[in-house]
Order: sequence, then C-alpha cells, then structure tokens
Amino acid sequence: RDVRAQRVSPVARACRFLWRDYDPAAGFLFWEVIDLVRKLFLASLVLFLDPEHGSSNMQRLFFAILVSGFYLVVLAFARPFKRSEDLYFAGTANFFLMCCFASGVVIQLCESAAYGDDMCHTLVGFKSARNASEFVVALTATMLALLLFVVLFKTISAARAPTIRLASSGRHPVLELPPECSFHGFISHAWGTGQDQTHTVVRQLQLLLPGVKIWLPVGKLGAV
Repeated sequence: RDVRAQRVSPVARACRFLWRDYDPAAGFLFWEVIDLVRKLFLASLVLFLDPEHGSSNMQRLFFAILVSGFYLVVLAFARPFKRSEDLYFAGTANFFLMCCFASGVVIQLCESAAYGDDMCHTLVGFKSARNASEFVVALTATMLALLLFVVLFKTISAARAPTIRLASSGRHPVLELPPECSFHGFISHAWGTGQDQTHTVVRQLQLLLPGVKIWLPVGKLGAV
C-alpha cells in the first residue's frame, strides 16, 4: 500500500530496490514480479517440458525463444521503466538471450545424428558441428564484450556526471511523491528581471537531480 501510494515508509524503503526503476504513473510497480516469473520459467520450469527426452530435442529451446520473444515485444510496448536507458539495456539483454537460445538450436541441429551434416549445411550453412560450435562461441564472446562495454560506459558516465547526494548516506535523495503532490519544489521570481535566472536554476537542478519536478510559474500567481 505504501509503495502504491508512493509514501516513504520503512517497508517501502526496504523494498525500494524492487520498484524504484519502474514508472509508477503507468502502474508498473509490479513489473519485477513479471520479470521474476520469466526468469523462473527460463531457468527451471522449462526443464519440466518433456523430462525424459527434453535434453536431446529442441522443444525446450523453442519454448525459451518464444517466451523471450514475447517478453521483448511486451517490454517494447509497455515501456515500464522510468528511464529510457534502462529500457534499452533490458531489451538488448533479452535480445542477446534470444541469440543464445537460437545458437543452442543451431548446435542441436548440427550435433544430432538424426539430422546429419547435410541437414546442418542446408538449414544453417555450417559444414559440421565443429564449425557451428566455433560460430556460437564467437557470437557469445562478442555479445559478452558488447554487454561489458555498455555496462562500463554507463558506469563511467554515471560516475562522472555531477549529482546531488545526501550528506548523511551519500545516496541519491528519494524523489517519490505522494499522490496529492505533483512537484518537489516551487521557485518564484520577479517577473520583470528574474525569469532567465530562475529558468537556469531549474535546468541545473534537473541536471544535478534527475527526476526532480520544480514548479516554475509562467502564468498568473492567482492560479496557485
């Protein structure tokens, strides 16, 4: 209840890591549960598909690809994250995961005695299972390198970006607002001479404190 109402209570603060990255305005505070169900299916529940012969056929891989593809489509349309960077990162990671499952299908086709080398060459273009395995290893190494590069780039960019932090904990302030509030602060100014200065102050606050909402009056104060 406190999380849904955006109230900073001890319980909401303790589980903040589960919902702080998602957009509360669109009602996606529960998205972590959906993501956990997806991970649980891909990591364990998929093993219950054809327990006797599942490791020797491609049924599990096809189901994993379908689930990952469906999640990627839902992720692109729902856009549950507050920041677009998190959305792109999640989409890229899920796409790489689909590539890994597709690579498993390629290896299964080329290594299975039921299909043979001719079927491997006809369907995926590799002359042998060894060539397919080498391609999968190279593809996996490339995806890991790209993922590490993106993580390193985002970490360096976040470390270099100037931000406002709490002196007591060194962390970013909690900017979640209760439903009855729309802004974190109000900046007034002299209409004749202070407009440019206050606009500059608001822009700097937004850069130093991402997510902050400042009300800068541009109409009549009678509407306050």
